[in-house]
Amino acid sequence: MAVNPKSFAVFAIVAIVTLQTLGLWVVSGVFVYDTVTQPSNSLAGAIFLDVMIILSAAAMSIATVMFVRGRSSTRSAIIVWQMTVIGIGIASSQGAEPRWDLAALLIVPAAVVTALLLFSRDVSRHLDSDER
Repeated sequence: MAVNPKSFAVFAIVAIVTLQTLGLWVVSGVFVYDTVTQPSNSLAGAIFLDVMIILSAAAMSIATVMFVRGRSSTRSAIIVWQMTVIGIGIASSQGAEPRWDLAALLIVPAAVVTALLLFSRDVSRHLDSDER
């Protein structure tokens, strides 16, 4: 099932999650580039982190595509990802040099996606069409 153009909630979720997924792919590219070009204290640890970030980006890519297709099982994957992003946002607003701008940039869209996934009837209708 394609995304219903009349449903703002579904479109907003697809747009935000796609941007987050593309951002994660960019981060994974930066990490791999740094692993290849910069010395590290633990090469095995750096490679492990690179692999985990790439796997996370791949999983979110799959979840995004499956959400667009209307698979109800993607709701939980996307909510878990949004909670992770909110946690990263909270962590970025703490410490010796807090970054409130990054925290807001991470937390606000993740909270919007979570609220839409949990409370929007259009999203529920989009995901209920799982008879394939």
